[in-house]
Amino acid sequence: MREDCGLTGVQVAAAIGWTQSKFSRVETGRFAASLSELAKLLDFYGVGEDVRAELLSRSARRDGIEGAWIVRAGGPRARHTSLVAVESRAEQLSQFQAAVVPGLLQTPAYARAVAASAGFADVDEIVRRRSSRQAHYFENGPRYEVVITESVLASSAASASVMDEQLSRLVALPAGVTLRILPLEHALPVTPLVSFLMFDFGVNKPSVVLIESQTADLYVSSEPDVEAYSGLFDRLSEAAQGVEESAETIKSHRRTLRRVLRKG
Repeated sequence: MREDCGLTGVQVAAAIGWTQSKFSRVETGRFAASLSELAKLLDFYGVGEDVRAELLSRSARRDGIEGAWIVRAGGPRARHTSLVAVESRAEQLSQFQAAVVPGLLQTPAYARAVAASAGFADVDEIVRRRSSRQAHYFENGPRYEVVITESVLASSAASASVMDEQLSRLVALPAGVTLRILPLEHALPVTPLVSFLMFDFGVNKPSVVLIESQTADLYVSSEPDVEAYSGLFDRLSEAAQGVEESAETIKSHRRTLRRVLRKG
């Protein structure tokens, strides 16, 4: 990685604040870097998220914190690159979202409203890269199963006209995408504490779960953690409406929005 960047060990050590001797011992395997030190080095090299995740996961297992690591978001460019890299290797995505429409299904106007209300600085860049990610995914992407709460359909982050456009997209999804709604009036059989996205890479390959926040992303890949989220998603899917009933729920919310727009 260092050689690909065209850098010497002296240059890297000086840039990240290590002594040359420490850097040399780490690079030659004579001294084991901590998880945070390894993350700092990988960030400096600007490696792809899939490579970064694999190396940090190995280091985490060595340090007794198997399959859990935190990735600093690093702005819209880094987040976009990371997700595309991981999604391009996955065979199936499974996502639960309780707050907003998932990024892969957002219209540009809705993405803009959500990014602005979340407090991100470069809203235009986020919208541009989200649209680019969608184009890449829907051309080459794997199967995609989504469960959202009904409250997402009445998001206060977007205006009525923006939500009308967004709901229109949700009832005309591409092939390979299934969307189910968790109705508000039903008691849930399980309580999901966070929204999450699971990447399934196929037989005999460990799955990864991504939990996003405003400033950092948490990845988990240990078998017990992944099984917990997989079981959670299955129970949420079972509690949700079927695909056709979910489409009718979305249409009902859209009719309500259009009455508001006509009155306005």
